[in-house]
Amino acid sequence: MAHCPPERLGDLRAVLAEIRRWPEIEERKPGIFYLNRNAFLHFHVDREERRWADVRDGKSWGAELDLAFGAGASAQARFLREARRRYEATLTARAKRS
Repeated sequence: MAHCPPERLGDLRAVLAEIRRWPEIEERKPGIFYLNRNAFLHFHVDREERRWADVRDGKSWGAELDLAFGAGASAQARFLREARRRYEATLTARAKRS
């Protein structure tokens, strides 16, 4: 399963812009985000044209989050809500480790 090429993320400009604003998030490559120094979120695409994101959820990776090509505003908002929830859970898990 390959990472989604940056040119296939153009329909997610608003989603990516929102994630970039979250504290402690770093986008090392287009669509590949780190929280502090740990991988947090990245997109994949397969031959069947399915796109999804792997997003950390606390200490481990959560279930894949589908975000279809051309997803509408409501699907993008749902994706962002769940990604934000996982971001908060990951921050909490990191704080408990310290």
